Amino acid sequence: MSKKDDRAPQDWFAFTARRLVAKEFEVAESELARANRCPQPIAFARQVAMYMAHVAYQLSYQEVADAFGRERSTVAYACAVVEDARDDPEMEARLDKVERRMNGLARLVHGRPTAARGAAQGVLAQAA
Repeated sequence: MSKKDDRAPQDWFAFTARRLVAKEFEVAESELARANRCPQPIAFARQVAMYMAHVAYQLSYQEVADAFGRERSTVAYACAVVEDARDDPEMEARLDKVERRMNGLARLVHGRPTAARGAAQGVLAQAA
């Protein structure tokens, strides 16, 4: 198995996290994938996407870092920032909503027959 094949699941999880977080936080998905610094609302959305990939999909900090093109310490910091933000009831509700969607897609894609995989792709396309 090639190195690229080894990363396929974590890349799918990172893609899903970016897409659903971008929709919820009303930012362009491409902004979340950028390698450079960006305005605070976009940076926070990126932190949320990394956090969700770690929490909802149980990827390690290193796996999230690899999938997002970041350092492991950046992912750890992002997770701490978002965890602190969960103290706000409105933010908690938004994060719960994203997490439920992410878990639903993971069940469709990784736990059902091929027909469900097509349905999951349709949900992802709607989230764009």
